[in-house]
Amino acid sequence: MMTIAFQIASDLGAAGLGRVALEAIRGIRDAGMLGTVTCLRRDRSPSHAGIVSEINEIRLLERFLPRRVATRLGFDSLMRQNYFGLRAALNLSECDVVHGFTGQMTETIRAARRRDIRTIVDRPNTHVSFIRRVMETEYRKYGVQFAPYTRSQVRRETRELLVCDAVVTCSRFAKQTMMDEGVDPARIHVIHYGVDLDAFKPAAKPDSVFRVVFAGLICLRKGVQYLLEAWEKLRLPHAELVMQGRVLDDAAALIRHYRSRCDFTLLPHTDDPRELCRTYNSASVCVFPSLEDGFGMVVAEAMACNRPVIVTWSMGAADMVADGADGMIIPAGDARAVGDALLAFYENPSLCRVRDARSRVAPLTWDAYRASLLRLYGSLVSGARGDTG
Repeated sequence: MMTIAFQIASDLGAAGLGRVALEAIRGIRDAGMLGTVTCLRRDRSPSHAGIVSEINEIRLLERFLPRRVATRLGFDSLMRQNYFGLRAALNLSECDVVHGFTGQMTETIRAARRRDIRTIVDRPNTHVSFIRRVMETEYRKYGVQFAPYTRSQVRRETRELLVCDAVVTCSRFAKQTMMDEGVDPARIHVIHYGVDLDAFKPAAKPDSVFRVVFAGLICLRKGVQYLLEAWEKLRLPHAELVMQGRVLDDAAALIRHYRSRCDFTLLPHTDDPRELCRTYNSASVCVFPSLEDGFGMVVAEAMACNRPVIVTWSMGAADMVADGADGMIIPAGDARAVGDALLAFYENPSLCRVRDARSRVAPLTWDAYRASLLRLYGSLVSGARGDTG
């Protein structure tokens, strides 16, 4: 029987990667293969007690260090990558495979090589060099004084992708950006994330208002600047824009700017799928104009609620969307394209009544995600290689 170790510099079970990691660990545990797990904070599941090692000091430091100061000091790079990586490597128990996320695996890969342990680097976004190029351009354009990635982070993450035994990513688009940077395509395995079809179900829209919904991190990488620019220019009667999520520092000034120029509603971030489901089901159309996104779990959730979506070609979620049938795929970084797409839905209400969006994402279950991971673990241990997705 194989033994799989897992590590993530985040809270196990939290939104985003925390949820992805928890689903992976559930599959490993249910298969009887789970070794040690290293994270910042575990979920409270009794089945994880005793096998999960928490690195609490990182969270304690984050609590007392202002976010702006942490960004300027490179706290994420120093603590969530270098320090966490060192602690995780020291915590690595006997196993056949260790699975962790990019930027957090350098020290573990070194330790694993000495012990003939196979290594998987999980990259949930596009290649770090791709993100850096895209966001440096965007930050200059909007006068934002934040570095998307330091050069040392780029070197660290790039090397991990080149020296590990296998890379896991979540879309063909993300895989292509890694191939463009020299990663061997035979080592890149595309495994799509799941969507909880029991939690995200269609419901009747409660009113006749044309409502545009965005959900996710409210930041420049997610393209909210182009959504707000388009919304200000459209000024549609009997229409609303609702944005639900956490406002990051790089978009704070942007939100203040548009508050006085156009009308929109900001809803707070929530991890409760019931609240998110209500938000999606209130929409005429959901829009996700990301400049970069390895996948876009919110897109799958909105489609599970049978809502049409507008996405960009710079998102892995474009894999799921049938352009012109259950949504539209537009160029990234183009406010006119966002506005034209929104206007098309506004002027043609029939476009808002999609039938097949839910069935298109129905195969993307967490069971399928876990089964693909288990096949990959087995192929690594047996020496076989090949794309699982």
